[in-house]
Amino acid sequence: MKKLVCLVLAIVMLVAVAACASAEFKFERKIDIVCPWGVGGGADSTLRPMANLLQEILGVPVNVVNVEGAAGVNGVEYTYKQPADGYTFMLGTQSLFMQDMAGTTSMSFKEEFQPIDVLVHSINIIVASKKSLDKYGVANWEELAAYANDHPFEVSVGMLTATGVDGASLGQAIGDMMLLETPYSGGSEVNSALVGGHCDLAITGTDEVAGLVESGDIVPLLALCENRMSIYPDMQCSGELGIESYMGPWRAIFAKKGTPQEAIDAMVAAIEEARVRPEWQEFLKMAAYDERTVPTAEELPAFAEAEWKGLRDYMLEQGTLTKDYPELQ
Repeated sequence: MKKLVCLVLAIVMLVAVAACASAEFKFERKIDIVCPWGVGGGADSTLRPMANLLQEILGVPVNVVNVEGAAGVNGVEYTYKQPADGYTFMLGTQSLFMQDMAGTTSMSFKEEFQPIDVLVHSINIIVASKKSLDKYGVANWEELAAYANDHPFEVSVGMLTATGVDGASLGQAIGDMMLLETPYSGGSEVNSALVGGHCDLAITGTDEVAGLVESGDIVPLLALCENRMSIYPDMQCSGELGIESYMGPWRAIFAKKGTPQEAIDAMVAAIEEARVRPEWQEFLKMAAYDERTVPTAEELPAFAEAEWKGLRDYMLEQGTLTKDYPELQ
């Protein structure tokens, strides 16, 4: 009987020690968070202030590693080659879902990566060159749409990529409108073209054009969301106009399959602690990322699956779906 009691006590102690070890998981060396897009873009600008806060909270360096190219695929491939030891994470958006279903990744992104926490869920807006609006004699989205429908391929729209969320949300917004798509290599190049009147429209985030909107060189025309944005209350929104386009890029931290759960839990706990810090709250306000809520940890799996399904259906309709998943059909 005494031996049995001792055995039970020993098991209890082992379980308690294991639980404490899991609860007190600590990162012991630098953490890399891969950004599959370039320095200064919306993804990079979202990740860096969070990385700074995570470094303070976790007590180890948190480095942002930019691996750009191929519409985010190069960063995915780089991250996939790193060990799943809890010291490499990646920033991602639903654009990577589209790249996967377009067949441009070497692995099944859906099966090999999982979002663990959403940092922001932004709202795409369609903006116009002030010079272009004056030239066409229009003042809002409805007037611009009417002009574009009467003058096929006269109104131009600057595009960075037609295969990501921006291209998808623009396609939903314009419907049968025939615009002249003009490729650009970066956001700053598009903005310069808008200011000079060399390009008429662009789809972007508010944080990327705030200064030019304030100066009056760029005019916000249409927010792709359910209600008007508080930051630009005079701008029309797709919801009020009956336009079925609400897709906006959300940016989440992803973990590679096989990453220790305790490392994921520790990273999520740190992100949640950073989320309530005044610095992060101010960042959200300045970038207008506080206009939309993000899913909670409990809501994230269903949220991500719904995004997969919606994008899959959109790509099927557009004829760009190459890799399909039975569970999304």
